[in-house]
Amino acid sequence: MTTTESLTEREREALEHMRKAQELGTTLKEYAARFELDVQKLYQLRKPLVRKGALGPARSEATEPRRADKASALVPVRIVPSGRAPGSTAVSCRLMHPSGWVIECGEFPSAAWVTAVLSGGAHAAA
Repeated sequence: MTTTESLTEREREALEHMRKAQELGTTLKEYAARFELDVQKLYQLRKPLVRKGALGPARSEATEPRRADKASALVPVRIVPSGRAPGSTAVSCRLMHPSGWVIECGEFPSAAWVTAVLSGGAHAAA
């Protein structure tokens, strides 16, 4: 962590305001409104403070994983040898949906059928 000696006067003031907001348990926006400060100036000074090590990353950056905005076009698939005897009823394919439904197949279904199921086609059961 950097010492406050390497910070500019504006950065030291902003850091102090950010620490006071944290102590009070308020957001920086609420703190700035309460004390009639320009919240945009505080936000602009945040990045240099993080870069210099005087301030940790934002809470969401530090604790929450990034999420994809759109669903990926690719689905991870793992194929393993079946190791089953011919004629057994072991599951060869299992489709699991995030909503909770599961479809198990005794053999690999056709690609057209899987596409219809995953796209919600009206005749996927055929």
